[in-house]
Amino acid sequence: MGASELALRLPGLVAGISLVALTGALARALYGTQTMLLSAALVALAPFAVLFSGTAFPDLPMVALGLAGALAAALDRPGWAGVWLGLSFAAKQTGVMWLPVVVWLLLQQDAPRGRTFGRLALTGALAAGVVFAWDAARTVQGAGSFWQAGVTGYGGLRLIWPQELWPRLRDWAGLARNLFGFPVVTAVAIFGLPVLAWRGVRPSGRARCGLSDLLIAAFCMVYLLLHWLWAFPVWDRYLLPLVPMLSLGLGRLLLWLASSLPWLRTRATPVLLAAVVLLLALPGLAASRSAYPVGADHRLYGGIDHVAAFLQQLPEGAVVYQHWLGWHLAFYLFDAPVYQAYWPTPAWLARDVQVFGQREPRYIVWPSWEAPQRVIQALAEVGYRLKEEFAATRRDGTRSFTVYQIVPQVNP
Repeated sequence: MGASELALRLPGLVAGISLVALTGALARALYGTQTMLLSAALVALAPFAVLFSGTAFPDLPMVALGLAGALAAALDRPGWAGVWLGLSFAAKQTGVMWLPVVVWLLLQQDAPRGRTFGRLALTGALAAGVVFAWDAARTVQGAGSFWQAGVTGYGGLRLIWPQELWPRLRDWAGLARNLFGFPVVTAVAIFGLPVLAWRGVRPSGRARCGLSDLLIAAFCMVYLLLHWLWAFPVWDRYLLPLVPMLSLGLGRLLLWLASSLPWLRTRATPVLLAAVVLLLALPGLAASRSAYPVGADHRLYGGIDHVAAFLQQLPEGAVVYQHWLGWHLAFYLFDAPVYQAYWPTPAWLARDVQVFGQREPRYIVWPSWEAPQRVIQALAEVGYRLKEEFAATRRDGTRSFTVYQIVPQVNP
């Protein structure tokens, strides 16, 4: 298709449509037709799934391929599970998170364990091996490894600092409220996870359905905790794996609640399906018009093109430090005459400035969702400070990015 926008968007479009069928098929394999209908409807109308379908991000293909691996495992096809799992990893390294799901589902099958996991390992290694071979060929020619690019592209991996606990929880909650359009639906899905886990561990729930309930609850809760307590960037697309899994869990919870009402028990599925469609039709349509500040809207990064325009005018050889915006600045500043440097910690930044700060002008791009206090303190210890040079705003007038120049402190 050539260097066209369609070529970039087509994999995401195919993945977005496939996600509905894959979620429904997995629900049917684990629970039956009733859960299949509800879960597929939830995914089809979820604003997150709608907004990211057709984008160029690799996250949605990663989710769809990982879900295909889970479906193959639920159908006792370990060879295909390995293929889809390896392709999910090829789409994005975080596809490895589907491995525990696949292993859990294969452990529930009656086939011999040695043969099952041998096939999984063989086909998975073949698919993932292509990625490592491609990466090795690149690094031999002087390029950086995709592992290094992934880490430096969004700020590295570390446990969050204590002062980040509440801001990160607030920011993740602000994004999650848009998963199903109405915050109350998302709240029921998330806060219903402990109920789902309890149903899975109680003595009467240890059949295959109960183990599947426990799997869904554990996956979602561990995923949320990891993204809260580890310093993953608070990016909306990182919540995409929760869309199909929460849809499965919410479908199960709705059917369980309906079964406890005698007047609804015999006609639960059509009533619940109609309620889901009527409730989420408006959010789904609104998402198709990009009415939510996630996905293709780019509200979080509004103004970054203006930041790039400012940085492109800096003197040749000027140093631009970044920690969270590696992918974005690498795109916008591809042919700019500035040097981009990733700083892993405030102490490293302060040491680098102390040693080389007198040679070239040095700048740092700071996103509004991060606090600069630790960097300000580290720079002050070596005699430097931040001087604001440029500020970018979003369409709603809120500040999105600030460009500081790192200059020596002025002694009184």
